[in-house]
Amino acid sequence: MFSFMKNLFGKDQNSRSIEELKKEIQEESGIDAAELKSSEADLEADVPAPTPAATSNRVHTELSLHPMWEQELDAEKKYTLRFLQAELPDMARGLVSVTGFSMVPQPNGLAVTMFFRNATDRTVRFKNIRLAIYLDDNPFARIRVDLSEMGPIPPHSSRPWELLFPEESFLHDNFTFSRWKVMMKAGSSTHIWPRTLELDPEMEKRMTDRQKDRLEKLAHTLPPIPINTVEVTGFDIGKTKEGHLVAAMLFRNGMKDEYRPDQLELKISDADGDLVAGGVLDASTIRVQPGNSRPWLIVFPPDVVKKPDANLRRWVLEVE
Repeated sequence: MFSFMKNLFGKDQNSRSIEELKKEIQEESGIDAAELKSSEADLEADVPAPTPAATSNRVHTELSLHPMWEQELDAEKKYTLRFLQAELPDMARGLVSVTGFSMVPQPNGLAVTMFFRNATDRTVRFKNIRLAIYLDDNPFARIRVDLSEMGPIPPHSSRPWELLFPEESFLHDNFTFSRWKVMMKAGSSTHIWPRTLELDPEMEKRMTDRQKDRLEKLAHTLPPIPINTVEVTGFDIGKTKEGHLVAAMLFRNGMKDEYRPDQLELKISDADGDLVAGGVLDASTIRVQPGNSRPWLIVFPPDVVKKPDANLRRWVLEVE
Protein backbone atom coordinates (compact mmCIF):
# COMPACT_ATOMS: atom_id res chain seq x y z
CA MET A 1 0.00 0.00 0.00
CA PHE A 2 2.71 2.49 0.87
CA SER A 3 4.42 2.43 -2.49
CA PHE A 4 1.79 5.17 -2.90
CA MET A 5 3.99 7.60 -1.04
CA LYS A 6 6.89 6.93 -3.39
CA ASN A 7 4.79 6.82 -6.55
CA LEU A 8 2.66 9.87 -5.86
CA PHE A 9 5.01 12.15 -3.94
CA GLY A 10 8.23 11.25 -5.71
CA LYS A 11 10.82 9.92 -3.30
CA ASP A 12 12.71 8.41 -6.23
CA GLN A 13 11.85 11.11 -8.75
CA ASN A 14 11.26 14.83 -8.98
CA SER A 15 8.29 15.60 -6.76
CA ARG A 16 5.19 16.72 -8.58
CA SER A 17 3.45 19.91 -7.53
CA ILE A 18 -0.15 20.01 -6.39
CA GLU A 19 -1.12 21.69 -9.66
CA GLU A 20 0.55 18.90 -11.64
CA LEU A 21 -1.30 16.28 -9.62
CA LYS A 22 -4.53 18.21 -10.06
CA LYS A 23 -4.20 17.92 -13.84
CA GLU A 24 -4.04 14.12 -13.51
CA ILE A 25 -7.48 13.80 -11.92
CA GLN A 26 -9.42 11.59 -14.30
CA GLU A 27 -13.02 11.05 -15.30
CA GLU A 28 -15.27 9.51 -12.67
CA SER A 29 -16.94 6.10 -12.98
CA GLY A 30 -20.06 5.80 -10.83
CA ILE A 31 -22.58 3.08 -9.95
CA ASP A 32 -25.90 3.19 -8.12
CA ALA A 33 -25.06 1.74 -4.69
CA ALA A 34 -28.44 -0.02 -4.61
CA GLU A 35 -27.28 -2.21 -7.52
CA LEU A 36 -24.18 -3.54 -5.74
CA LYS A 37 -24.23 -7.26 -5.04
CA SER A 38 -23.54 -8.57 -1.54
CA SER A 39 -20.31 -10.10 -2.85
CA GLU A 40 -19.16 -6.67 -4.07
CA ALA A 41 -19.90 -4.41 -1.11
CA ASP A 42 -21.66 -4.10 2.25
CA LEU A 43 -23.80 -1.11 3.13
CA GLU A 44 -24.56 -0.56 6.80
CA ALA A 45 -28.24 -1.12 7.50
CA ASP A 46 -28.68 1.81 9.85
CA VAL A 47 -29.56 5.05 8.08
CA PRO A 48 -28.80 8.31 9.91
CA ALA A 49 -31.55 10.82 10.56
CA PRO A 50 -32.18 13.15 7.58
CA THR A 51 -30.39 16.47 7.65
CA PRO A 52 -31.23 19.67 5.75
CA ALA A 53 -28.51 18.80 3.25
CA ALA A 54 -30.21 15.47 2.55
CA THR A 55 -32.83 17.26 0.47
CA SER A 56 -30.21 17.99 -2.19
CA ASN A 57 -29.64 15.63 -5.11
CA ARG A 58 -25.91 16.39 -5.04
CA VAL A 59 -23.40 15.32 -2.39
CA HIS A 60 -20.14 17.04 -1.49
CA THR A 61 -17.57 14.52 -0.23
CA GLU A 62 -14.84 14.96 2.37
CA LEU A 63 -11.49 13.16 2.62
CA SER A 64 -11.45 9.92 4.65
CA LEU A 65 -8.04 8.34 5.24
CA HIS A 66 -7.42 4.72 6.19
CA PRO A 67 -6.06 4.66 9.78
CA MET A 68 -2.63 3.51 8.58
CA TRP A 69 -2.47 6.31 6.02
CA GLU A 70 -3.56 8.72 8.74
CA GLN A 71 -0.66 7.50 10.86
CA GLU A 72 2.06 7.37 8.20
CA LEU A 73 1.40 10.43 6.04
CA ASP A 74 2.78 13.77 7.15
CA ALA A 75 0.79 17.01 7.20
CA GLU A 76 1.96 18.09 3.72
CA LYS A 77 0.87 14.85 2.06
CA LYS A 78 -2.47 14.94 3.85
CA TYR A 79 -2.94 18.51 2.65
CA THR A 80 -2.24 17.42 -0.93
CA LEU A 81 -4.82 14.64 -0.74
CA ARG A 82 -7.36 16.96 0.86
CA PHE A 83 -6.76 19.52 -1.89
CA LEU A 84 -7.16 16.93 -4.66
CA GLN A 85 -10.33 15.55 -3.09
CA ALA A 86 -11.76 19.06 -2.89
CA GLU A 87 -11.26 19.42 -6.65
CA LEU A 88 -13.58 16.50 -7.35
CA PRO A 89 -17.10 17.39 -8.50
CA ASP A 90 -20.11 16.85 -6.28
CA MET A 91 -21.74 13.46 -6.76
CA ALA A 92 -25.30 12.41 -7.47
CA ARG A 93 -26.82 11.17 -4.22
CA GLY A 94 -26.88 7.37 -3.85
CA LEU A 95 -23.86 6.65 -6.06
CA VAL A 96 -20.48 5.11 -5.32
CA SER A 97 -17.63 5.84 -7.69
CA VAL A 98 -13.93 5.64 -8.45
CA THR A 99 -11.74 8.47 -9.78
CA GLY A 100 -8.12 7.83 -10.75
CA PHE A 101 -5.54 10.54 -10.16
CA SER A 102 -2.11 8.91 -10.47
CA MET A 103 -0.81 6.15 -12.75
CA VAL A 104 2.86 5.20 -12.45
CA PRO A 105 4.57 2.37 -14.42
CA GLN A 106 6.25 -0.28 -12.26
CA PRO A 107 8.57 -3.16 -13.26
CA ASN A 108 5.66 -5.59 -12.78
CA GLY A 109 2.70 -3.48 -13.86
CA LEU A 110 0.97 -0.14 -13.26
CA ALA A 111 0.46 1.43 -9.83
CA VAL A 112 -2.80 3.37 -9.91
CA THR A 113 -3.96 5.65 -7.12
CA MET A 114 -7.64 6.57 -6.99
CA PHE A 115 -10.40 7.93 -4.81
CA PHE A 116 -13.20 5.53 -3.89
CA ARG A 117 -16.17 7.79 -3.23
CA ASN A 118 -19.38 7.27 -1.29
CA ALA A 119 -22.36 9.56 -1.94
CA THR A 120 -24.80 7.45 0.05
CA ASP A 121 -26.08 8.04 3.58
CA ARG A 122 -24.58 4.72 4.70
CA THR A 123 -21.09 3.47 5.40
CA VAL A 124 -19.80 1.38 2.48
CA ARG A 125 -17.33 -1.50 2.72
CA PHE A 126 -16.11 -2.59 -0.70
CA LYS A 127 -15.25 -6.27 -1.13
CA ASN A 128 -14.66 -7.95 -4.51
CA ILE A 129 -14.84 -5.40 -7.32
CA ARG A 130 -13.88 -5.50 -10.99
CA LEU A 131 -11.80 -2.55 -12.15
CA ALA A 132 -10.53 -1.65 -15.61
CA ILE A 133 -8.13 0.93 -17.04
CA TYR A 134 -9.18 2.63 -20.26
CA LEU A 135 -6.72 4.51 -22.46
CA ASP A 136 -8.48 7.00 -24.77
CA ASP A 137 -11.76 5.10 -24.17
CA ASN A 138 -10.20 1.79 -25.21
CA PRO A 139 -9.84 -1.06 -22.68
CA PHE A 140 -6.25 -1.60 -21.59
CA ALA A 141 -6.24 -3.65 -18.37
CA ARG A 142 -8.72 -5.22 -16.00
CA ILE A 143 -8.58 -6.96 -12.63
CA ARG A 144 -10.87 -8.31 -9.94
CA VAL A 145 -9.61 -7.12 -6.57
CA ASP A 146 -10.46 -7.69 -2.92
CA LEU A 147 -10.82 -4.24 -1.35
CA SER A 148 -11.72 -5.39 2.16
CA GLU A 149 -8.43 -4.00 3.52
CA MET A 150 -9.51 -0.51 2.47
CA GLY A 151 -11.96 -0.54 5.38
CA PRO A 152 -15.24 1.33 5.84
CA ILE A 153 -15.86 4.49 3.84
CA PRO A 154 -18.15 6.82 5.82
CA PRO A 155 -21.14 8.53 4.19
CA HIS A 156 -20.29 11.42 1.87
CA SER A 157 -16.56 10.59 1.89
CA SER A 158 -13.70 9.83 -0.52
CA ARG A 159 -10.95 7.40 0.39
CA PRO A 160 -7.63 7.33 -1.53
CA TRP A 161 -6.22 3.89 -2.27
CA GLU A 162 -3.50 2.41 -4.45
CA LEU A 163 -3.72 -0.79 -6.50
CA LEU A 164 -1.33 -2.60 -8.79
CA PHE A 165 -2.58 -3.67 -12.21
CA PRO A 166 -0.10 -6.49 -12.94
CA GLU A 167 1.28 -7.06 -16.43
CA GLU A 168 -0.87 -10.16 -16.87
CA SER A 169 -3.96 -7.92 -16.60
CA PHE A 170 -2.91 -5.94 -19.71
CA LEU A 171 -4.97 -6.58 -22.83
CA HIS A 172 -2.23 -5.31 -25.15
CA ASP A 173 1.14 -3.56 -25.07
CA ASN A 174 0.17 -0.20 -26.59
CA PHE A 175 0.92 2.55 -24.07
CA THR A 176 0.25 5.44 -26.47
CA PHE A 177 -2.61 7.56 -25.13
CA SER A 178 -3.65 11.08 -24.24
CA ARG A 179 -6.33 10.26 -21.62
CA TRP A 180 -6.83 7.49 -19.11
CA LYS A 181 -9.49 6.55 -16.59
CA VAL A 182 -10.41 3.80 -14.15
CA MET A 183 -13.80 2.12 -14.57
CA MET A 184 -15.67 0.24 -11.87
CA LYS A 185 -17.52 -2.86 -13.07
CA ALA A 186 -20.09 -3.83 -10.48
CA GLY A 187 -23.77 -4.07 -9.76
CA SER A 188 -26.69 -6.04 -11.14
CA SER A 189 -28.57 -5.33 -14.34
CA THR A 190 -31.10 -6.74 -16.76
CA HIS A 191 -28.37 -6.66 -19.40
CA ILE A 192 -24.87 -8.07 -19.62
CA TRP A 193 -21.67 -7.22 -21.50
CA PRO A 194 -20.01 -10.48 -22.64
CA ARG A 195 -16.58 -8.83 -22.72
CA THR A 196 -14.30 -11.75 -21.93
CA LEU A 197 -12.95 -12.82 -25.28
CA GLU A 198 -12.46 -16.52 -26.02
CA LEU A 199 -10.19 -17.46 -28.92
CA ASP A 200 -9.91 -20.87 -30.49
CA PRO A 201 -6.19 -21.82 -30.17
CA GLU A 202 -5.86 -22.61 -33.87
CA MET A 203 -7.61 -19.40 -34.85
CA GLU A 204 -5.43 -17.39 -32.47
CA LYS A 205 -2.27 -18.75 -34.11
CA ARG A 206 -3.40 -17.31 -37.45
CA MET A 207 -4.33 -13.90 -36.07
CA THR A 208 -2.09 -10.85 -35.95
CA ASP A 209 -1.84 -8.68 -32.82
CA ARG A 210 -3.79 -6.00 -34.67
CA GLN A 211 -6.63 -8.41 -35.36
CA LYS A 212 -6.69 -9.47 -31.71
CA ASP A 213 -6.79 -5.84 -30.57
CA ARG A 214 -9.63 -5.16 -33.00
CA LEU A 215 -11.59 -8.09 -31.61
CA GLU A 216 -10.96 -7.01 -28.02
CA LYS A 217 -12.14 -3.49 -28.81
CA LEU A 218 -15.25 -4.85 -30.56
CA ALA A 219 -16.15 -6.99 -27.54
CA HIS A 220 -15.92 -3.89 -25.30
CA THR A 221 -17.75 -1.42 -27.56
CA LEU A 222 -20.79 -3.43 -28.63
CA PRO A 223 -23.90 -2.58 -26.59
CA PRO A 224 -24.99 -4.88 -23.75
CA ILE A 225 -27.38 -7.72 -24.52
CA PRO A 226 -30.36 -8.88 -22.45
CA ILE A 227 -29.59 -11.52 -19.83
CA ASN A 228 -30.33 -15.11 -20.97
CA THR A 229 -29.87 -14.29 -24.66
CA VAL A 230 -27.22 -14.97 -27.29
CA GLU A 231 -26.41 -12.50 -30.05
CA VAL A 232 -24.28 -12.93 -33.16
CA THR A 233 -22.61 -9.94 -34.81
CA GLY A 234 -20.88 -10.03 -38.20
CA PHE A 235 -17.71 -7.96 -38.13
CA ASP A 236 -15.59 -8.84 -41.18
CA ILE A 237 -16.13 -10.28 -44.63
CA GLY A 238 -14.04 -10.95 -47.72
CA LYS A 239 -13.67 -13.01 -50.90
CA THR A 240 -10.84 -15.35 -51.86
CA LYS A 241 -9.32 -15.63 -55.31
CA GLU A 242 -11.11 -18.93 -55.72
CA GLY A 243 -14.50 -17.29 -55.15
CA HIS A 244 -15.11 -18.38 -51.56
CA LEU A 245 -16.93 -15.92 -49.31
CA VAL A 246 -15.45 -15.77 -45.80
CA ALA A 247 -17.45 -14.09 -43.01
CA ALA A 248 -16.34 -13.49 -39.43
CA MET A 249 -18.88 -13.31 -36.64
CA LEU A 250 -18.77 -12.76 -32.89
CA PHE A 251 -20.96 -14.92 -30.65
CA ARG A 252 -21.90 -13.21 -27.36
CA ASN A 253 -23.36 -15.40 -24.64
CA GLY A 254 -25.54 -13.68 -22.04
CA MET A 255 -26.84 -16.96 -20.59
CA LYS A 256 -25.81 -18.67 -17.37
CA ASP A 257 -24.92 -21.86 -19.27
CA GLU A 258 -22.51 -22.71 -22.05
CA TYR A 259 -23.89 -21.94 -25.51
CA ARG A 260 -23.81 -25.10 -27.68
CA PRO A 261 -25.90 -24.80 -30.85
CA ASP A 262 -26.49 -27.83 -33.09
CA GLN A 263 -26.99 -25.93 -36.32
CA LEU A 264 -27.59 -22.36 -37.44
CA GLU A 265 -29.23 -20.90 -40.52
CA LEU A 266 -27.19 -17.99 -41.90
CA LYS A 267 -28.01 -15.35 -44.49
CA ILE A 268 -25.76 -12.57 -45.73
CA SER A 269 -27.26 -9.64 -47.63
CA ASP A 270 -25.62 -6.60 -49.23
CA ALA A 271 -26.54 -2.93 -48.98
CA ASP A 272 -29.23 -3.39 -51.65
CA GLY A 273 -30.93 -6.06 -49.56
CA ASP A 274 -30.02 -8.79 -52.04
CA LEU A 275 -29.10 -12.25 -50.77
CA VAL A 276 -25.37 -12.81 -51.24
CA ALA A 277 -25.03 -16.22 -49.60
CA GLY A 278 -26.83 -18.43 -47.13
CA GLY A 279 -27.21 -21.92 -45.83
CA VAL A 280 -27.39 -24.16 -42.78
CA LEU A 281 -24.22 -24.36 -40.70
CA ASP A 282 -23.24 -27.41 -38.68
CA ALA A 283 -22.57 -25.56 -35.41
CA SER A 284 -21.95 -28.57 -33.18
CA THR A 285 -18.32 -27.53 -32.55
CA ILE A 286 -19.21 -24.00 -31.40
CA ARG A 287 -18.83 -23.52 -27.65
CA VAL A 288 -19.17 -20.16 -25.86
CA GLN A 289 -18.82 -19.95 -22.08
CA PRO A 290 -21.33 -17.92 -20.02
CA GLY A 291 -20.68 -14.19 -20.18
CA ASN A 292 -18.05 -14.61 -22.90
CA SER A 293 -17.60 -13.59 -26.53
CA ARG A 294 -16.12 -15.88 -29.17
CA PRO A 295 -15.30 -15.20 -32.84
CA TRP A 296 -16.06 -17.74 -35.55
CA LEU A 297 -15.40 -17.99 -39.26
CA ILE A 298 -17.77 -19.40 -41.87
CA VAL A 299 -16.71 -20.13 -45.45
CA PHE A 300 -19.29 -20.21 -48.23
CA PRO A 301 -18.08 -22.16 -51.29
CA PRO A 302 -18.48 -20.50 -54.71
CA ASP A 303 -21.48 -22.63 -55.68
CA VAL A 304 -23.65 -21.18 -52.85
CA VAL A 305 -22.65 -17.53 -53.42
CA LYS A 306 -25.72 -16.06 -55.12
CA LYS A 307 -24.26 -12.64 -55.91
CA PRO A 308 -20.50 -12.87 -56.59
CA ASP A 309 -20.23 -9.19 -57.56
CA ALA A 310 -21.95 -7.86 -54.42
CA ASN A 311 -20.63 -4.66 -52.88
CA LEU A 312 -19.81 -5.75 -49.33
CA ARG A 313 -18.76 -2.41 -47.89
CA ARG A 314 -22.09 -2.63 -46.09
CA TRP A 315 -23.56 -6.02 -45.32
CA VAL A 316 -26.03 -7.66 -42.98
CA LEU A 317 -25.75 -11.02 -41.21
CA GLU A 318 -28.93 -12.81 -40.15
CA VAL A 319 -28.76 -15.86 -37.87
CA GLU A 320 -31.66 -18.13 -36.92
